[in-house]
Amino acid sequence: MEYPISTSSDILALAVSAFQSSSSLCQVVTSLVDNETVRELKEELEDLNTVLEVLQKLAIDTDNDFLMLRLPLLRCGKACKDFEAVIVRCMPRSGESKTNLRDWINLQYTKDDMSAFKNQLARFKSTIMIAVCSVNM
Repeated sequence: MEYPISTSSDILALAVSAFQSSSSLCQVVTSLVDNETVRELKEELEDLNTVLEVLQKLAIDTDNDFLMLRLPLLRCGKACKDFEAVIVRCMPRSGESKTNLRDWINLQYTKDDMSAFKNQLARFKSTIMIAVCSVNM
């Protein structure tokens, strides 16, 4: 599918959308029972948010061309929304202070998915960081 994005304001909108999706997912992840996999995912989301904030600031403050980030930003936002839906489905009572055993077991089945998703976030973060660094050179 072709997306007609041609201005830095369009890239800014994508960066904001990806940031909102990532932030929302980070809040859901924060509500989960704390274990190593969840902590690593939360840290990766926080790092991604930092990079997205830098991109947003650059897109506002400069007239640099970030069109190469169109697809990574779209995919990043969608991936965060999709993974949040998976977690919410596994943990329908995630807003409660205690997780029941059935929900925790469901979440444990997604542990490999969490690790794979964490790696996907790292790739998005790296792609965005490379673009930001290349513009700053």
